Amino acid sequence: MAEIIKEVDWNGNHYTFTNTFYRTGTKSHDVLTMEDQMGSKWTGETTWINRPWHRFDLEEAFTEIVSKAFGPKALELVRKINEKAYSVTDAIEQFFAEFKPEDIQANTEVTYDSSEEARAKALADYLEVDVDIVESLGDNEFEVDGETYKVLTDDEADEEFENYCRNLWDEVGLDGMGYLADSILEYACDTDELEDYVRDDISNYVYDMSDEEVAEECADAGIVEYEDVFDDDYVLKDDVDLDDLREQLIDEKMNDADDPVDYLRDLGYDDDFFKDFIDEDKAVQAIMDAEDVNGNGRGSISYYDGAEIDLDNGLYAYRID
Repeated sequence: MAEIIKEVDWNGNHYTFTNTFYRTGTKSHDVLTMEDQMGSKWTGETTWINRPWHRFDLEEAFTEIVSKAFGPKALELVRKINEKAYSVTDAIEQFFAEFKPEDIQANTEVTYDSSEEARAKALADYLEVDVDIVESLGDNEFEVDGETYKVLTDDEADEEFENYCRNLWDEVGLDGMGYLADSILEYACDTDELEDYVRDDISNYVYDMSDEEVAEECADAGIVEYEDVFDDDYVLKDDVDLDDLREQLIDEKMNDADDPVDYLRDLGYDDDFFKDFIDEDKAVQAIMDAEDVNGNGRGSISYYDGAEIDLDNGLYAYRID
């Protein structure tokens, strides 16, 4: 259900902000919508993984809306506001108080200077040092007074963050994911392929059973009556269709193994086994989502302190040494 969280009058327009919360699999979604009096709508979304409660942490969604509706000048402003706003409603209030109609540049792409010189100067300005002492090490890395920083554009930081999470997955696999392992299995595992593996495993087990064992287990499971498969001396009858019983027993066991992950874990399969059934891209996305919510997000690029430094000109710095 959509809930109105804020209404604003600005530049002759009336804007209504509503929030809709829903869950899909391991993810929780907050969709923020801004609608004007003419019915035009803009939406943004904030997504969490394994978020057990609803929290109005929608600045990310509001930033997405502002970028779509008002363009680059608005995007620059809202990023600064979000750093100090204590809630999305506070961010909305501050934005419309500070943003001016003449600042609208819709559909105009912001371009930033990402040259080596611009990166060095942006870092020097942030550290409040003379740019002459910033030494370029190549690969967008710079050293200042014995401290090493990586300075990246927004797109480069996104790519570096994805590579970090992908390398983490390659190095530790599912077994090293801790609390996140179950979420990755639920979100990224090819359940159809895993179920096929379980069916093959059960089929092999059932077809290795003796005819008498199959008949007895089918009777115990209620698939057939004992008198239909055994005579009075408890001898297997000649007219029993054992192939049919085996297939019914396999289906029965598959019903019992409704969760293939739990079934295989009970058989002693460890997390490393499941890696072959996991979509790597989905696993990496799950790790990125978890880092955004419960970790340092793109700050993970920083090996030193896990912090992302916004240099306010389309560049971001990460201390790595």
